[in-house]
Amino acid sequence: MNTQVKRETSWPNAAGLRSTVAFAAFALVGLLLTMGGFQLFDRFGIAITTVMVVAVPIAFLIGSGALRDFISGARALARTFGWQESLWALLFISAMTFEVRNLHEALNQPLDAYVAVRVAAELVVCIIIAWRVASGKSSLTYLTSGLPKFVALYCLVSLISTTWSIVPVWTFFKSAEYSLDVIAAVLIFESASTAEDYMKVLNWTWTVYALETGWAWCWGIFAPSLAWDDMGRLFSNFPNVGPNNIGSTGAVLSLVGISRLLWRDRQGLSRRWYWAVTIYGMASLYVSHTRHAIAGFVLGLIVILVLARRTWFLVALTSVLAPLLVLTSAGPTVATYLRRGQDDAAVRAISGRTEFWGVAWEQLSHHPLTGLGAYAGGRFGVMEKIGRGEAGSVHSDWVEIMVGTSFWGVLALAIVVLASGWFLYRGSLSRRLRRLECDMALECAGVWTMLTLHSFFNDEFTMHPPLMFLAVIGYAELLRRRFRAQAAAIPSRASKVQNMDAALVESGR
Repeated sequence: MNTQVKRETSWPNAAGLRSTVAFAAFALVGLLLTMGGFQLFDRFGIAITTVMVVAVPIAFLIGSGALRDFISGARALARTFGWQESLWALLFISAMTFEVRNLHEALNQPLDAYVAVRVAAELVVCIIIAWRVASGKSSLTYLTSGLPKFVALYCLVSLISTTWSIVPVWTFFKSAEYSLDVIAAVLIFESASTAEDYMKVLNWTWTVYALETGWAWCWGIFAPSLAWDDMGRLFSNFPNVGPNNIGSTGAVLSLVGISRLLWRDRQGLSRRWYWAVTIYGMASLYVSHTRHAIAGFVLGLIVILVLARRTWFLVALTSVLAPLLVLTSAGPTVATYLRRGQDDAAVRAISGRTEFWGVAWEQLSHHPLTGLGAYAGGRFGVMEKIGRGEAGSVHSDWVEIMVGTSFWGVLALAIVVLASGWFLYRGSLSRRLRRLECDMALECAGVWTMLTLHSFFNDEFTMHPPLMFLAVIGYAELLRRRFRAQAAAIPSRASKVQNMDAALVESGR
């Protein structure tokens, strides 16, 4: 009886507590919108500010609907967080850019406080790898087989190019750094023997990049004067997160969210969570104004819908969008958005990339068999030559590899890219794999398509650390081994049938 009384008296208090918390949350959101609204108004004017202020509560409502999934996912990650996630996080931290130095500063003073943080993170990764290999808990056998073998071959070519590099110390450091990424990935590939294990690798990879983009969003909302460039593109100053990175992450997250909305088995998460991921990715892609990331997303979406046998949806979407773009003002609006205020010459030059690539081809023509040294050819042989020494590369993986290592590095990496795409597409359509394995192949196939297209206009495959690229390769390698195991099992089954037939014949005699 006393218990019943306590329940009756405690319930109103609980309701009051919930109301208080809800009111406090409402007041906090209103305060943040007010603080950010004045800065947005000074930056963008009343129209765009109103859209942003209205969009934030809508996004808040969608996010609150997926909050339970987010909390459960965070708890699951905390319970299973181990050395694999630590390696990925440390590699990501080691690549953070807190200051942009010119080439002469980097060479004359190679180690400052920020570089020390980078080197320290990589040193910890080396220690973890050495400890696991020495203790026998992990091995490097994956480096000599399958798809990782060709990635290792690219690393070897890059390291050898130190002997003819125009800046040997730079080539050796960057090549060794990339080799460390590959070795860490190989250990993780070996530890993830099932689709469920590798699902954790993919989730953590997407999460790391989503957090980086989320930090840029914080800058954009609370310090817009420091986070939006003249073309209206979002970026972060500290650490530096460029619009190209935000666009690439937005495209990948959008493809991941859409592909998982098509899954039959959603691993315990509701559709609300994947809708939130998709919207977050699309918003990030929009504010990046990154044309090649948008093109990669569109192509990846087509691949996902075709492989998922949702061609009818693709046809319906095209039937609606095509007349809308041609017959209404939406077409010129989209064209204006994609131009980013650039004239025809800048658009045709792909924001200056054709100039970079022309100089790179000229430099390569003087060293056609060797190139100028991995990572040094692009930055020192091309970008410094045209007065763009602050840029890290020539904005194309394939041009960067070609000018650095000639066709040797291109051939090694091309084999990896093409083979991984083949296994992913094959896995998404296979009837011999489990449903989850096919669904993960579908997701990775869409991401692979986006990254491959993006690699022609940006650095997705060869710059430290290419976690998305390595994660996709890892799952393609898992599928390759699965297909090989299935092929090996077929003859054994046939031999069993033959043995049974022989036994029946013998017993009949």
